[in-house]
Amino acid sequence: MKTRRLKPLQARAFTLLEVLIALAITAMVISAVYTLAQGTLTLADNVHRAERRDTRKQAFTTFCEHLFSTLPATAALNLKTTQSGGEYLTQLELQNVSSPFDGTPNCIVTLFTQGLAGGGLRLIISCQPISNNPLDKKDAKSGYQVMLFDDLLQCEWRVYVPATQQWATIWTEETNTNNTTPIVYQHPPMLELVMTQAGDDSHRQVFWIAPAQALAQLQPAVLPPGQQQPGQAQAPGQANVQLPGPGQVSLQPPGQPAR
Repeated sequence: MKTRRLKPLQARAFTLLEVLIALAITAMVISAVYTLAQGTLTLADNVHRAERRDTRKQAFTTFCEHLFSTLPATAALNLKTTQSGGEYLTQLELQNVSSPFDGTPNCIVTLFTQGLAGGGLRLIISCQPISNNPLDKKDAKSGYQVMLFDDLLQCEWRVYVPATQQWATIWTEETNTNNTTPIVYQHPPMLELVMTQAGDDSHRQVFWIAPAQALAQLQPAVLPPGQQQPGQAQAPGQANVQLPGPGQVSLQPPGQPAR
């Protein structure tokens, strides 16, 4: 009886085609993982930049709110707007205010914009102390200058003029350096800022300015019918509020024409 010998099993090697297919599949998997990781890192970086941008914007808004709400009545406010290269450059100057850096009194604080070579704007704040002694050198005290934003597409200041009920881009309050008596200025009631950063929507913010003279709540004197206080002309539907010192402000109810 013949016995049949079985040939030993031999390990089968991969062909070149199988190796190429495996390498292609591996490359596709690695590419997909890398793309997913890169997208996640880019998203995280964008979120981080947006958070930093919002934080800087909120900090600047808070700074402006405090600066304008505590503006002294003896501080002069001047706004100038110029056009350069198709862009509007603004300069908001506050004289006789405290330094926002170290609290030094009698300083000139200026918020101004500069154009960039490649387009866009930068917002800078500067602070220069005012010397009351004309013999002092101009650079006796060094001022401060800090760049707040360098990625702006728009930065425009405007003041609200109650007489015209419109927003204006120029406001001037003349300062008298020869007069030692403090001057009380009539500031505009509101300031508007329109600012646009690169990669962000336009942002509009309105700041209230501290009134130069607060209204005093006085108790009206009881007079006989038909009699008026001296120096006051009572009109129908019109209430008068007497202020301390010279001058008075008339408050009119809604719907009454100005007289």
